[in-house]
Amino acid sequence: MNTQTRLSASLGLTAFASAGTSVVWNGLPFIAKQQYHFSEAKNLLLYLLIGVIYVFGALSAGRLTKQIERHCSPKKLLAVLLITQTVVCMTPLFFEGEWVLWFAGGILGLCGSWMWPIVESFLVAGRHGKNMRRAIGWWNVVWMISVAGTMFAMAPLMESHASMVIVGLGAMFGFAAIVLRAFPKQPALHDVAESSKAVPSSYRRLLTGARILLPLSYIINGTLAPLLPYVLTNLAIEPFWQTPAVATWMIARVGVTGLMWKVQGWHNRWSVLWLAITAMAVGFVCIFAANSLALFFAGLIIFGAGMGIAYYAGLYYAMAVGRAELDAGGTHEALIGAGYAVGPTAGLLAISFSHSGSTASPTPLIATVSCLIIAAGGALWVIWRKAR
Repeated sequence: MNTQTRLSASLGLTAFASAGTSVVWNGLPFIAKQQYHFSEAKNLLLYLLIGVIYVFGALSAGRLTKQIERHCSPKKLLAVLLITQTVVCMTPLFFEGEWVLWFAGGILGLCGSWMWPIVESFLVAGRHGKNMRRAIGWWNVVWMISVAGTMFAMAPLMESHASMVIVGLGAMFGFAAIVLRAFPKQPALHDVAESSKAVPSSYRRLLTGARILLPLSYIINGTLAPLLPYVLTNLAIEPFWQTPAVATWMIARVGVTGLMWKVQGWHNRWSVLWLAITAMAVGFVCIFAANSLALFFAGLIIFGAGMGIAYYAGLYYAMAVGRAELDAGGTHEALIGAGYAVGPTAGLLAISFSHSGSTASPTPLIATVSCLIIAAGGALWVIWRKAR
């Protein structure tokens, strides 16, 4: 039976599951600092662990799903992953100690790395060209709004009950499991002939370029996320307002994604990828060099715009060229995980180069990440020249 997943079902599950995932990638550093008193280095190590787990999990997602498909459909596997995350998120209700944070982060990272390639395959399988871009546009806007909204929702708990945020996201995974009932047993068949008509040969080069920018965007975010609690503290922003402040770049990402969704003609253009890397580089420097709130928030907005472009282009080209296969989504997610692993490593290197043993001085951090941005820009230039 070749049943295409209803877009409303995909969006509903994504809205709830993204609220949970957003805490793993954006909220844990604030919880770690506020309740468990993590240092900058410890926060970076936590993100390094989750990033490494995510890479290996995403790369094995397609193979794992295919191996157990005779006994467990993709829909059932999604249910198992969602319920597992719900249970893990209850841990802070029964246990104390920082090990809870490491345990929850690691398990949620692993489950997420298997879950999202399957969700992405359900989303786009059976859709081509304009219809695929429309579905991805809706999906991006929904999950990005969910992520930004979660950062606002966390604020009231951050002062005295930060770990309860983890419990709350467990409820989100539970609601996502309920929505899963509207899914077919497996993603629809993706017609190869129809897909080929909507995929020009130039997409392969653009996919290669996008796959340079995608991990770069998460390298920068993987450096930013663990350190932003300390940057915001240095700018005298109270704990209550810190997570809403960080949501600024996520809101900017929503705006750019919505623009790409509604404006036709951005695909098959190299200028879009160049715009993304430029915005991410400028935004990063502004954030860490900021000596005022105006420059800091300007940096967040510019960075968020670049992130939105890189993500939308990366997912669209991956699923178009990869014909909506699980392996295509798995590679997309693995590149995200790689960024989250390399980013904290860059932050740790910057700390080791700093005389004070911290990132209070942004110079080593900016220099370290700038080298990665320049390397990625050089690789993108080589691919662009070959494509001309």
